[in-house]
Amino acid sequence: MLKTFFPSVSAQMLGVLAFLAIISACSLDTEKAVTPMTLSGTQWDLKTLSGQTVKTDKLPTIQFDTSRMNGYAGCNQFFGNYTGSSDGVFSSSGIGATKMACMGDKSQLEQQFFAQLAKTSQYAIVLDQLHLLDNDRNILMVLSAAKPAKPTAQ
Repeated sequence: MLKTFFPSVSAQMLGVLAFLAIISACSLDTEKAVTPMTLSGTQWDLKTLSGQTVKTDKLPTIQFDTSRMNGYAGCNQFFGNYTGSSDGVFSSSGIGATKMACMGDKSQLEQQFFAQLAKTSQYAIVLDQLHLLDNDRNILMVLSAAKPAKPTAQ
């Protein structure tokens, strides 16, 4: 059958090599396909807030476990409850934070961070980025996966 499409041996070899190249290019990384990222088990570092790139010496972070979240908001550590369903519905409640003195840009960053977190009603994980969205699917925050989260004491 190959002789019908490729009359010479070199053309047949070239056809086989092209076929193998296509097959190998289409192969999947099965570990990523089997284990998609989830909210929990990862430290998420803030990259953008209200569409603006965040530039600071210590980025705000969020970590999630089964029903609790915690992290750093720009000046203070914070904690609270959340729900996140597999279809992307998100809500938070009972947010509390330490009361460290905070001035200038860091204070503004923290206030904006908490305001956007309170507006979040949906989420999506795309590759290694967490997108927190409002009811109209506007992106409020984008966070990048930094590293596995440290287990919290129960």
